[in-house]
Amino acid sequence: MSITGADIIAVAGELIKIDNEASYRSCISRSYYGMYHETLGNCTCVPVFSGSHHSGLIGYLTTPSEHKMESYDSRKLKSIGYFLRQQRDARNEADYHLTDVTVSKAMAETSLAAAQLLLGKWEEIKTPKAS
Repeated sequence: MSITGADIIAVAGELIKIDNEASYRSCISRSYYGMYHETLGNCTCVPVFSGSHHSGLIGYLTTPSEHKMESYDSRKLKSIGYFLRQQRDARNEADYHLTDVTVSKAMAETSLAAAQLLLGKWEEIKTPKAS
């Protein structure tokens, strides 16, 4: 069975409904991973990274000389890279800072909305413009 980043984001939408801090943290985490996989799946020339795949993908997207073989607009890829970095930071807080950060429903809603926005950005980027 194959799934997509959008499928993972849909699970994040279900997690937020559980309405407790653990589910909010999981929602943020799943939102980010859905964004990561959706982005990775839409890029066609991503190199194999020897270190962190996450920071590698973000660096790839935010550096025009690295993603020059992609068929997408470079400025839009760069924007997605910065967007992904911001959400990775939120995921790191949710996953690793259990005692020094309280994660609220509003934080989870923000991450879920960001993930859904990213899905829309990819649809926009992939849709050919009429001449």
